[in-house]
Amino acid sequence: MPSLEKITDVVQKSCEEIKETVNTKNIETDDAAEVIKNVVETFFSQLRKSGYSVYLDEYLASEQKKKSKKCIDIARESIDSFKESNTNLKHITETHTIEIESIVESTEEIDIPKFKNRIEAFQNDLMDELQRANELIRSLENEIEELQKQSNIDPLTKLYNRKALEIDAKELLKHSDERNLNIAALMIDADDFKKVNDTFGHLAGDKVLILLAKLFKLSIREYDRAYRYGGEEFLIIFNRAGKEEAQKVAERVMNAVRNNKLIYKGKTIRITLSMGLTSHQKGDTLESLIERADAAVYQAKHEGKNRLVVR
Repeated sequence: MPSLEKITDVVQKSCEEIKETVNTKNIETDDAAEVIKNVVETFFSQLRKSGYSVYLDEYLASEQKKKSKKCIDIARESIDSFKESNTNLKHITETHTIEIESIVESTEEIDIPKFKNRIEAFQNDLMDELQRANELIRSLENEIEELQKQSNIDPLTKLYNRKALEIDAKELLKHSDERNLNIAALMIDADDFKKVNDTFGHLAGDKVLILLAKLFKLSIREYDRAYRYGGEEFLIIFNRAGKEEAQKVAERVMNAVRNNKLIYKGKTIRITLSMGLTSHQKGDTLESLIERADAAVYQAKHEGKNRLVVR
């Protein structure tokens, strides 16, 4: 467990570095989100310098997972509760309405119009409650759907994660086998990424990954999906695309990365990609598809990196 004195030292050093960064105008934008992000990244950097193995990427993933699970559980419990209340209220309303109308129609000793008006008002109030409960149920169901979507997103790059890949691939491969639809897979590995981390630090490495993710999103078609497969590895699934069409998009991705650079603390970081492309074959599983694409990446690395190999 970190000592209070050591954590205090980390905070003090972080504050000094943040002030220095702001004073030297290393922050390229006045956007508040960028400033806050710089503060968080600086703190994590100081933690690592002090001997703690703490990384922003891992922290975000862990926190998002815990938050998403907790929110989903709460929302599901709320929905179940409101659905039960909905059913009970509806049953009570219908049952009592029938009983009360029966009593009213069979008696001469009460003011029937007044009594009916009171009962109708009571029934209307209950129905209003039902409507509000239904609206809340729909709202909570929408929140659950959104939370589930967020749980499928990599917190650092905002690309889809492996959990989302497994869900999507199952459906895509099924349709491909049944309807003979074209699917292609592009495995991507950032060349010499470890050298970026060793030379510029893990915060710079995180920024490189974020930049790559943005370039992938800009380069692919709207019905294709990009995933963070792990570390500096990415996977793009081309939906309804043959090998030739997928290759054109893959080359567009590669050129976009070649033509862009990251400026980090006044230093230029350039990155290249080794890419492996393969198309779906009858009976493919996600594992067999990725295995061929990964083998193509290995070949690209062996042949000198910064290239695309098609299998």
